[in-house]
Amino acid sequence: PCPTHFFCPEGFMPSSSTSVRIITNSGALAPKLLAYLERAPKRDSKGCSITAYVMEDAQMDNFGAYAIEEVGEGDNITSVAAVVCTGKNVTVEQVVAGLEMSLDGLKEDEAARKADSEEAGSE
Repeated sequence: PCPTHFFCPEGFMPSSSTSVRIITNSGALAPKLLAYLERAPKRDSKGCSITAYVMEDAQMDNFGAYAIEEVGEGDNITSVAAVVCTGKNVTVEQVVAGLEMSLDGLKEDEAARKADSEEAGSE
């Protein structure tokens, strides 16, 4: 891991149009995670649905978690996710597991909002 540099691969979750940004201090993990993503954006990023924070540090205990939150107001509400993986030796598989759980959660949130909207529209 490089303590003074950060790498920020971006792309889409495989077989989806869900955008992902991974911020990491690991020069070894960054290209592997970029290879996992389907394609990188051709233009400047306009924000991502999932952001992963990946920090390798010999002094840190292994930790992994994800969170999903709703952002926006009124009819313009969407969900975004954050994944955190830290520790002495974070693996690509750990990060990918967090990304996949986040994607599932985002899809569930979208389906619930759609169902709520349809239910409210039929009343």
